[in-house]
Amino acid sequence: MNILALDTSGVTASVALLQDETVLAEMFINLGRNHSEILLPSIDQLLIATGLELSAVDVFACTVGPGSFTGIRIGVGTIKGLALASDRPVVGLSALEVLATGATGFQRKICPMIDARREQVYAGLYADNGSEALINIIPERLIKANEFLELIEGETVFTGTGAVKYRDIIQRGLAGKSYFVVDHRNQIHASTVGVLAGRKALAGGLTDAVKLIPLYLRRSEAEEKMDSQC
Repeated sequence: MNILALDTSGVTASVALLQDETVLAEMFINLGRNHSEILLPSIDQLLIATGLELSAVDVFACTVGPGSFTGIRIGVGTIKGLALASDRPVVGLSALEVLATGATGFQRKICPMIDARREQVYAGLYADNGSEALINIIPERLIKANEFLELIEGETVFTGTGAVKYRDIIQRGLAGKSYFVVDHRNQIHASTVGVLAGRKALAGGLTDAVKLIPLYLRRSEAEEKMDSQC
């Protein structure tokens, strides 16, 4: 199964081509450039490097949020367009679940946190019991970091941009029970998106591209401003 996976839910952008769980090629970009400028050229470069045609891709996958409104729209729109043109199914993944998957191997609870600004984070809690599938303990939500910590008990591994930003608060809140991944694991990598998408595809998690929609846990600033003016 050939999988084209991407992530544009945050500041970074990442694209990967996989054959089952083998990463054939991957590009990770952290230059602060607009995702719309680099996404399609990056996909083209990976196809050229691997010698694959777009028609050889069996599954298209991307993160659908939570995260940057603009980034999510670009990623979801790109995957929908490619999948519809190729008449192939898609897998949409939570950015938090992907982050948690990239932090497995410790057999502890995992708390992915994405900085949502305004002193808030997108966060969830997962259990790593040593198997491939994580168990979601606390559904993802938009919340202040210190308030989410009140919901956690026991040793927990933290990952994501929110975990980096609020590390001091986390260490005080879970003294002696908080652990943190190495720096590069705090960003989402498309190869992890692809691996997780492949597993979900085999488990029947494929969907039609038309049904792929973004996951927003917060209303956009434009919507909030419109309400405030009413």
